[in-house]
Amino acid sequence: MPGFKFCWLIVSLTASAWAQTTLSQEVVSVYPDASGFYLDLHRNPELSARETETAAKLAARLRRLGYQVTEHVGGTGLVAIVRNGSGPTVMLRTELDALPVEEKTGLPYASKARVKDDAGHKVPVMHACAATTSIWHRCWARPPSWLTAKGLGTGY
Repeated sequence: MPGFKFCWLIVSLTASAWAQTTLSQEVVSVYPDASGFYLDLHRNPELSARETETAAKLAARLRRLGYQVTEHVGGTGLVAIVRNGSGPTVMLRTELDALPVEEKTGLPYASKARVKDDAGHKVPVMHACAATTSIWHRCWARPPSWLTAKGLGTGY
């Protein structure tokens, strides 16, 4: 039995290393586009109920990934559906809006945006509640063809 455990350990470690290498290669392949999208979202925030450009960018990316997208849900919202057979439905949610707050991070990609609020005053605006990261994550959720190709089955 000790030989079996050792062999199982070697197989497990090899599979883990292969998965990490494959994942690392995939991350490297999408990083330039993903990073550019993140920076664009961060630099160009929009206040609540005015996220027209943000919603359009998100919808376009999700369509390219194979999602069925319905826009203008409740105003500027959208719903994206990906089908992969019968089974449970998984829902992801993200915020698109930014807050009327001045960004003082000093980051080279910090928001310098100023927009009119409901009262007509020019206010600074930024994604202060991790919305940029949340939106960005949704855009890199994989379509069903990738999951099926990876042997992860259907019906999610």
